[in-house]
Amino acid sequence: MPNNFRQAQDLINKRREDAEAEAERRRMELETVSPELKKLNADIASAGLRAVQAIGLGKDAAAEIRSLANENRKNQARQKVLLRELGVPEDYLDIRYTCEKCHDTGVFEGHYCDCFKALVRQLKAESLNSAAPADRMRFDTFDLSYYKGVTDPETGRSAYETMEQICAYCKAYADDFSKDSPNLLLVGRTGLGKTHLSLAIANVVLGKGFQVIYGSAYNLLRRLNDEQFGRAPEGESPEEELLSCDLLILDDLGAEFQTSFTRSAIYNLLNTRLLMGRPTIINTNLGIDELAGQYTERVASRIIGNYVPLEVLGKDVRQLKSNA
Repeated sequence: MPNNFRQAQDLINKRREDAEAEAERRRMELETVSPELKKLNADIASAGLRAVQAIGLGKDAAAEIRSLANENRKNQARQKVLLRELGVPEDYLDIRYTCEKCHDTGVFEGHYCDCFKALVRQLKAESLNSAAPADRMRFDTFDLSYYKGVTDPETGRSAYETMEQICAYCKAYADDFSKDSPNLLLVGRTGLGKTHLSLAIANVVLGKGFQVIYGSAYNLLRRLNDEQFGRAPEGESPEEELLSCDLLILDDLGAEFQTSFTRSAIYNLLNTRLLMGRPTIINTNLGIDELAGQYTERVASRIIGNYVPLEVLGKDVRQLKSNA
């Protein structure tokens, strides 16, 4: 069984054990102050066993089971009265499972429950995202002061005004994110904030409950390569996760080592996600012409026609921070 499945099963089991332990704690708490409730609880708990034993009575079983059922209904009605008198809700003794569908077993009607599958997806995403410093890359930590007084030499545009607009656009994108959100292409020299902005988006989107996968093109392609040649962990499929996640953030596209496999994998990844209508964010130091030269016109045409371009400007923020 793959690691993510084992982890998910362990977490599901822990949820169930915690829910049952908490229900047991509540029961014992009330039984210490109400001996009558303690006796009723014991009688209700034994009713099922007594019904099973009654089946062995043959022709008299039906009558005995009816008698037990009537007795149990009376006990349950009295139990509710006692719970109200003790100042707690009638369902106070019920086990409060995280998932009422499968009762925290991970299985519903002979198949993995939706809660279990969602947990596996979450764990797989966390595994793929383990190298992302997303906790530090937020919109409130994106410092626009580093762009003040900088003018782009080629266009004459103000870096501060440009980055202020881009930051506002990215924040709105994150706030309004849905599975129908557009694809983004953040283009510009290294150190200008592309990764910070894309991970700030990831933080917000993750907080909304969507599945986000972030990674450098180099690392994600390495995982795909491992899967292609049978080196991926048993039962895990990085390709399936990258294709199906709600938002994929492909960082530093163009910096990876170029092979026929990487070019084919990039095309398949971008094209398939477009066909599936799944949003993707690409960060790259390469211009469109350079992308076409590196990945062929097919890749470039997919990006040009289907991505919102955001060209970042300024000086290397990382260098400015290190010199401060």
